[in-house]
Amino acid sequence: MKRYRLIICIASTFLILTSCGQKEIHRETVEKPDKKITVLDQVDKDGKIEVKDVQDINGVRAFQFLNENTMIVSKENKQFRSQDFGSKEVYAQNLATYNLKNKSTFVLHPSNEIQHAPKLSPNGKYLFYKVAKGEDTFGYIMNVQTKETVKIKDALLYPSSGEWLNNSEVMFITMEGKLYKANIKGEAEQLLHRDERILDAVKGIDGIYYIGVNNQLFFLHNEKADPEKIRDDVVSIIPSPNGKQLALVQQKDAQTRTLSITDLKGSEAFQLALSTQIFGVSWSPDGSKLAYNFISEKEGDKGIFIADGLTGDVTHLNVNLDYAADQLAWSPSGNKLVASSFTQNQVHTYIIFLK
Repeated sequence: MKRYRLIICIASTFLILTSCGQKEIHRETVEKPDKKITVLDQVDKDGKIEVKDVQDINGVRAFQFLNENTMIVSKENKQFRSQDFGSKEVYAQNLATYNLKNKSTFVLHPSNEIQHAPKLSPNGKYLFYKVAKGEDTFGYIMNVQTKETVKIKDALLYPSSGEWLNNSEVMFITMEGKLYKANIKGEAEQLLHRDERILDAVKGIDGIYYIGVNNQLFFLHNEKADPEKIRDDVVSIIPSPNGKQLALVQQKDAQTRTLSITDLKGSEAFQLALSTQIFGVSWSPDGSKLAYNFISEKEGDKGIFIADGLTGDVTHLNVNLDYAADQLAWSPSGNKLVASSFTQNQVHTYIIFLK
């Protein structure tokens, strides 16, 4: 396992150090023109993150855990030939459940269509997903138990957007860049009335974070009419499960992105990574860890990393996976991490068992 050095802004150092009683810490101060930075070398004696086992599933793309031993995946359904693509046969892609114990697959809604990007409601009763038809993307909501499915009315969706606001409402971005919400009956209405185009949006405590044009991050409080600007150059935002921290990916220049953990106002506690690409960022269910995929063209480092959400101590997982196709997903216990990848036009899912 590799250990990496952690850079922490001096204003946050006291908070971090007072929480690290069981770590050996070497500290040095680096002077910068605008601030002091404390550099910590940490050796984690307890609770080390190690890979116990890795399972490779061919032909399955995993998105999320339904429970500890069942995942929501997509796979080819060869009952349907979706469309012609030159000389190659292209089959429908249907959402299914995959049981890790008996390795069985159950298709949720067999159909001659491309189903993708599923998101479970917080109570696990409903599944929001998208269907690609040509250049258009439509939204659907499925009752997980009955498999009854409704189409979201009068909305073309942006392919990668969507998040549950509560157990009965999901929000999404339309192709026009407007933020909408829909209930489990498929009835949609505009959620955020802004003139500018919205690129991404996530639920926060008492409001919504959204990224507007020029990658500016805003927060709109539920009880206020005007949004508050948080930071510039934000590519993605991932709130912690308890809503008290933010993981921010920022675009510093054409070749450099950073991953930082901040408070709710965007004040940086520490920077976890600086590289060419950072994606797939995902908090563990208890909010103690942050997993992400990292590619550094300059340093040659790449792969899946897990950071301690409090101290920023980072571990590079010993897994033969360089490029994850989707957001990394944790099992409810936090003992499993799943990643999907495309290799030679084949999709693979890797289930990483941690100890």
